[in-house]
Amino acid sequence: MTKHTKNNKMTSILRSILEMPYYKNYAATSGKVHNTAKHEDAIESVIMNYGLKKASRKVPQKLRDEWVSDPYSEREDMEEGTYISQPCGSHQSPDFFVKIDGRKFALECKSSKTPSPMYNSGIPKSGYIYVFTSKKYNKTTCFLGQHILSKEEKKLIDEHVEEARERDLELRSKLENSHGIHYYTRPMIIHGGDKEMTDYFLNENKEILEKRVLEWV
Repeated sequence: MTKHTKNNKMTSILRSILEMPYYKNYAATSGKVHNTAKHEDAIESVIMNYGLKKASRKVPQKLRDEWVSDPYSEREDMEEGTYISQPCGSHQSPDFFVKIDGRKFALECKSSKTPSPMYNSGIPKSGYIYVFTSKKYNKTTCFLGQHILSKEEKKLIDEHVEEARERDLELRSKLENSHGIHYYTRPMIIHGGDKEMTDYFLNENKEILEKRVLEWV
């Protein structure tokens, strides 16, 4: 794997994103007039303002994981100075892949009325840059997945989900109803604890996490 080097353009893109107000998932609500329709559109507008061109293609999940693991991978590579929107489809992360100076970056957009993002069934992923905007503060922050959930903690969740899947199969084998009704456990990532932890804008690590993202790129 090639050693990461400082990427000034990506740093500038992220600094511009950090200055953005709140956007809903489907409409801009900053108190000003915007031409963008949703949070993802606002992020895309910033990316385009730095001269990147949109590439229309899809990325299989296995290739996505390889690109995230090795951002300099040349297998089925992207063209330099381009970005891909919804590379794995609208129901899969990330929201964008961006390639600058030979390195690919995965961006995932999160928007909420509350000061905590919703991850639903998507466990925060190492190597993803998360961009989170909150209506409560009308502000945006960013962080890396591995800085809010360690590999060890993710492993514990993964193991718990796998055990639940095994129990699901055991239960299904016992169900003998006339309409094929089965049971499926859906993982749900939530926040709990004091607001000093769960509020991403009050959390004492907010500025540290933003700085670490800028240093990482």
